[in-house]
Amino acid sequence: MKIALLLFALPLAVNALDYKRDVMPIFKEKCYDCHSSKAKKVKGGLRLDDEKLFSKRFAKNEVVVPGDWDASYLFVTLVMPRHEKGAMPPKNKGESLTEKEIRTVAEWIHEGAKIDGEKGKPGPANWHPDRLLKFKDGRVMTEQFGEAPKVEKLEPKWETWTNKEGRKITARFHGLVKEKVDFELKNGKRVSYPLEQLSAESQARIQGLIDSPEMMSEDD
Repeated sequence: MKIALLLFALPLAVNALDYKRDVMPIFKEKCYDCHSSKAKKVKGGLRLDDEKLFSKRFAKNEVVVPGDWDASYLFVTLVMPRHEKGAMPPKNKGESLTEKEIRTVAEWIHEGAKIDGEKGKPGPANWHPDRLLKFKDGRVMTEQFGEAPKVEKLEPKWETWTNKEGRKITARFHGLVKEKVDFELKNGKRVSYPLEQLSAESQARIQGLIDSPEMMSEDD
């Protein structure tokens, strides 16, 4: 099994956003005036420029819920209308995040909110922000954030997958994002694998899983 993993893992690449590399630069530009060591007064005691201090705040008031961007208070404040109390950045206190920046924050949380080398459990494939986040005129259509899709969040089962060279690997299927298959390996690592490099049988099986009711949201 170890040999199969080594052979099959060559094209695989970890596909996880990192706070310091991918998210912190966004907050540095848009949020540091109120949420960093340089602020005259750190609003709410929330420091976004220190990974350790920020990660300690995750559980408090559900500031960040790894795997669930829609339940993370941090994300909610970023997409609230600017005139509402609690919106970030507040009205007349800087520019709102762009659509790309909002998607990055949502995807980071969805993937488990990797920060300071640690991350939580990723969210279900049917709740990926690419499937649910909708924008109009550069703003999130907040009416999309109603009740979660009525699907049972079951753990994917372990299955054997084959690539075009006939090599096999046992992994859990967690979804398909941008033509990359999200696999969970036996060692707990999450990797993305090019769909086109899988065998025709494995590709067809994945398509069947994607089309199943368990993997579909009510918006589809």
